[in-house]
Amino acid sequence: MRFLHIADVHLDTPFAGRSQAVRAHLRRASLTALDRAVATAVEEGVDAVLIAGDLFDGAYLSFETERFLLAQMELLSGDGIQVVYATGNHDPGEGSRAGDLAWPDSVTVIETGSPRTVAVTGRTGKTVGHVTAAGHATARETQDLSRQLEPVRGTGLPQVALLHTQVAWSGADRVHGAYAPSSLDRLRAAGFHYWALGHVHARQELSGDPPVHYSGSLQGRNPAETGAKGGVLVDLGDPAAPLVEFREFSPIRWEKLTVDTLGEARTLAEVVAEAAAAWETAREAEPGAEGTEWMVAVELAGPSPLWRQLRDPRELETIADELAGQLGAVGVEARSAKVHPRVRVEEHLERRDVLGATLQLVRAVMSGTETLGLAEADLAGFDSRREATLSSYLQRLVEGGSEEILVQMLDPEELSE
Repeated sequence: MRFLHIADVHLDTPFAGRSQAVRAHLRRASLTALDRAVATAVEEGVDAVLIAGDLFDGAYLSFETERFLLAQMELLSGDGIQVVYATGNHDPGEGSRAGDLAWPDSVTVIETGSPRTVAVTGRTGKTVGHVTAAGHATARETQDLSRQLEPVRGTGLPQVALLHTQVAWSGADRVHGAYAPSSLDRLRAAGFHYWALGHVHARQELSGDPPVHYSGSLQGRNPAETGAKGGVLVDLGDPAAPLVEFREFSPIRWEKLTVDTLGEARTLAEVVAEAAAAWETAREAEPGAEGTEWMVAVELAGPSPLWRQLRDPRELETIADELAGQLGAVGVEARSAKVHPRVRVEEHLERRDVLGATLQLVRAVMSGTETLGLAEADLAGFDSRREATLSSYLQRLVEGGSEEILVQMLDPEELSE
């Protein structure tokens, strides 16, 4: 059995707070990403497309999106490709538009927590595998739906589980609500050959044996969702040796850019030039797919003689507008919370007061000689898969902290220029 696993499409996301032109561009990008996913499914001759929840962003569905979505489903149906769609917390069975649509017969929508098993038939009409899934009946599903999913027994055919869930091991609890919470140990022991998961928007492989994957969102929606977005092409022709391949579908990528070389910049042109140079360096390292468009969150940081001006929201709007043109981006957000005056930390390290003691403590953390008596369990953001050590994580947290402390604690007249 071959299938395409996608999730978190979030059709008709409003993209509030952005200009009308940018909102329209981003909404079109979501449709383009789905179009690319469907085209890939057809080109690859898959047996099924699995949608692991949050196909819709909410109860609202524009007529344009409705027409487009059903046309895409008809394309898949016409090519003999089944669709199994299990609802998530954004598009639960209760109040979802999914139940109102005239889906083709090849589409199975699972809107409740009661598990259903769908036999997937290939182009010969023979069953090539089974997909067992459960959906979210409400927007706040608190039960572990994974415990109800069981593979079909007594068959050598591939068995796939489909679920929108927050796996405790995925380390995204601070970003995503713990809806339909599950444990990785339970998933791995259930007996399925592949778990197709949704809810976490970052592409993740939680297990290789058996494969447990978050496909990630189909198209990034905000500055936190950086990197390539798309779906996972899976071949279970030999369930003991699964082939899993990420495919990029998003036409727009969100990226973050830190610009901390503003020590000599004294004009708008010079600030923009520093940002453009940093962007060019970043794209040389990771150019993205051909034709990719960009949404960029620019973080201005470090010492600058323009620090007061750079913290003015009106000035940041001008910088963002200028950068969008320079970078050829769909949109740019400029932030400057980490910009500060040019200060000399060394001149204050020996002070015998609260400021001196605080600077010395930050210096000790940065050198790795102090961990503040903290353990890994004390830090919600610590992830041993990303951070080499607890000490390195703390160092990253307090990077630039000395300068920020000086700015907050010193009288403006004491700040060295």
